[in-house]
Amino acid sequence: MSLVLTRVDDRLIHGQVITSWVRSNDIQVIVIVDDKIATDKTQLSVLKLSAPAGIKLYALSTEKYIEKSKQGILDAYRTMLIFANVYTPLRLIENQVPIQLLNLGGIRFHEGSRQFTKAVFLDDKEIEVIRKMGKQGVQIEHRMLQTDSPVNILSMI
Repeated sequence: MSLVLTRVDDRLIHGQVITSWVRSNDIQVIVIVDDKIATDKTQLSVLKLSAPAGIKLYALSTEKYIEKSKQGILDAYRTMLIFANVYTPLRLIENQVPIQLLNLGGIRFHEGSRQFTKAVFLDDKEIEVIRKMGKQGVQIEHRMLQTDSPVNILSMI
């Protein structure tokens, strides 16, 4: 699979942020991997309107993405995965989907969370998940835009 970028952003697809990443990395396909969104036709329609022109956008459940990944369906395309939370990429990693670098774009404040960067708030369960991914060799960084300097999240938690 030609995974060029994997990103957690609870806003999923939005404006200049996504456009910056897509253009900078010559992305051809965006896949939102999320069990709820994969079955929400209304939200998927709105997200498709938000996708940059000329980019294919799919929303797949975690299990469906793992299946497609093993079949090599997207291997020929420069692909960006977007997750609404840190739990989904861990499930992919545990199912042998090769994620080497995970970008935390934005995780808004929620009950029990504390601030690590301007846009990343994590609770104890999310910190535990991030540490698990780090132990599996995944680099975890925060950058809002491609041009920003990466911040090593593992060194902050």
